[in-house]
Amino acid sequence: MIPIKLTIEGLYSYQERQTIDFSNLIDAGLFGIFGAVGSGKSSILEAITFALFGETERLNSRDKRAYNMMNLKSNRSYIEFDFVNYENKLFRATRDFKRNSKRFDEVKSPTVVFFEMKNDEWIPLDHSNAEQIIGLSYSNFKRTIIIPQGQFKEFIELG
Repeated sequence: MIPIKLTIEGLYSYQERQTIDFSNLIDAGLFGIFGAVGSGKSSILEAITFALFGETERLNSRDKRAYNMMNLKSNRSYIEFDFVNYENKLFRATRDFKRNSKRFDEVKSPTVVFFEMKNDEWIPLDHSNAEQIIGLSYSNFKRTIIIPQGQFKEFIELG
């Protein structure tokens, strides 16, 4: 999977809509996310993982995940992730979730839609199964994309 573009809004410290274009990194044949502690690297990786799988490694509580991910000043969170799969096809994964207007601490389940680019048009897919598109399960994705601090040796020794 090759990341192309990530748009996030209302997610963690990203209250306003932000778009990250990975093209320059892809064109250079190199990809990495670097920055100082607290600069938002984990939030970017988590947004990608959540867009694809609806799962995150940082938050263990499934019941409050959307609430904990949502910026406290936002009433809506949105993630749009464009990527190329192993067959060199362009896809988009979107997740959109909103705060309950009557109960601040309640966030509705996300709306999830996956698209494929065909003939210069985004065509919605009839499923949102990232594993089918990228060929990696959530477990294997998080092992290869996000290596938790102190677990690099475990990654190197994987079969």
